[in-house]
Amino acid sequence: MIKLIASDMDGTLLNDKKQLPPDFYETIDALCDKGIKFTVASGRTYAAVEHLFREDYRAKLDYICDNGAYIVHDGEVVDITPLDRATFEEFVAAAERIGGLKLLVCAVGGTYHLSDSPEFNAEVAKFYKNHIECDDLLSVQDTIYKLAVCDMQGAQQRGKPALDAIFGDRLNIQVSGPIWMDVMAAGVSKGSALKKLTQHLGISRSEVMAFGDYYNDTDMLQTAGVSFAMANGNDYIRSICDHIADTNNNGGVTKAIREFALNEVKA
Repeated sequence: MIKLIASDMDGTLLNDKKQLPPDFYETIDALCDKGIKFTVASGRTYAAVEHLFREDYRAKLDYICDNGAYIVHDGEVVDITPLDRATFEEFVAAAERIGGLKLLVCAVGGTYHLSDSPEFNAEVAKFYKNHIECDDLLSVQDTIYKLAVCDMQGAQQRGKPALDAIFGDRLNIQVSGPIWMDVMAAGVSKGSALKKLTQHLGISRSEVMAFGDYYNDTDMLQTAGVSFAMANGNDYIRSICDHIADTNNNGGVTKAIREFALNEVKA
């Protein structure tokens, strides 16, 4: 029996207009009645995720944020994995050498970034609340747990190989979109966070269902006993999952939950 469901947000739970499925809250009520926990798993920060849900439902959800670096259970922060300061400073210098990379510094106090074009700042605002413009990233004195990196020339093709060549397994660098990467401490991912959460709740792998659409969902999908790729997901994610859910624009997550978890159809 499924006891925990984890879902990515952008491209998975949210449609292309960044809206929840129309039956989302009804589905959450039905899950709560069955004692099934729903966990939001996102590359976004907690502040940029929790406001997307109705206030009276926020505490009913658990949150894996910043691709696993920040975990919230029953409204309380239960785990934060910070980046080492020396590694952060080394990364900023490496990004400058590579060139063409724009960095967002995700920390407890907010998301810091250099002043840029109004268009780029508007793009940042789509995904991050409390974003703070600064003149020097190295001036940030805060607990940093993730770097978001924009490479307009292609994250998978250019940015990630260049950064991997420098940092190897010292950092976990995940491609989260065509031009975006998320950088966390080694060993930090949505999958590692899901393991921590299931251990905290005493839930086995076979009791976990997960949904995703992109590379940064890989570990989470492989950690879950039952995995769903979205029909709109990339080819690699579709190839590693047990099932294909309908698209994010057709409410694929809640459709699959109703079929496989709420109606107790064996997955």
